[in-house]
Amino acid sequence: MIAVMGAAGNVGSKVADLLLRENEEVRVFEHKRKLGALAERGVEVVTGDAIDVQDLKSLFEGADAAFILLPEDVADPHFAATRSDISRALVQALREQPVGHVVGLSAVGADRADAAGPPAGLHEYETRLSGLEDTNVLVLRPASYMDYLLGNMPLIQSQHVNGSAIAGDLKFPMIATQDVAREAAERLVRRDFTGHGAKMLLGPKDVSMREATHALGSMLGMTDLPYVEFPPDDMKGALVGAGMSDEAASLIVDMQLAVNEGRFFGGVRRTAEATTPTELEEFLQNALSH
Repeated sequence: MIAVMGAAGNVGSKVADLLLRENEEVRVFEHKRKLGALAERGVEVVTGDAIDVQDLKSLFEGADAAFILLPEDVADPHFAATRSDISRALVQALREQPVGHVVGLSAVGADRADAAGPPAGLHEYETRLSGLEDTNVLVLRPASYMDYLLGNMPLIQSQHVNGSAIAGDLKFPMIATQDVAREAAERLVRRDFTGHGAKMLLGPKDVSMREATHALGSMLGMTDLPYVEFPPDDMKGALVGAGMSDEAASLIVDMQLAVNEGRFFGGVRRTAEATTPTELEEFLQNALSH
């Protein structure tokens, strides 16, 4: 039995699907969004709250391996505190209901205490996971998700422009969530890791926002789609207007500014092991065709 958190999200849903395709027995955690489609495929669904230790123990009971993460509710006005509560509950649940092999989803930069943006909360999560002495833990640290580019579709369609606070010509690693899910699912099935380790996942190559915007525009038939560097305050206002809490929007803008200053990906070195196959154009073609 493999337990999966986040099965309604971009990564967790793909992990669950890949495991099912390998004929693995899967149990998923239904936190806020319903998972009826997975239940129809024979998946066991445990309903609960991710900050409730007893609910999490029900998810982990009898599991040989587990995929865990901190849900990313960007509308939560207490975004950081909630993630701290969840990481605390997760580790307590895993102490009381041990699982032999755990793959934890994190992010680039979470190994640093001074990480900017949402990875700052992930540093606390990773630190807590490191205290599970009797559990084999593999932490995955993916780069920026290509999927986030699709979050600007309303802006692109209404204003015919793409933008963020990130400098347009600055190249940084982007990865498709399908590559992250593939790595997670394979390691959950093989259970070939021992002790505590971490793996960086950086996508096929570094890409600038201007290059990504050009690729996105080409797919949409908007070959001249411009990329605009928004002032931080304007960027935050746009995120809040799109439904993010003030705290979550501030963290996202802090992260974008840290990318500009070389702090977010500081020390990250691309290796063959960290390089994943899905090119941006392939991702966009698949995503926009559905």
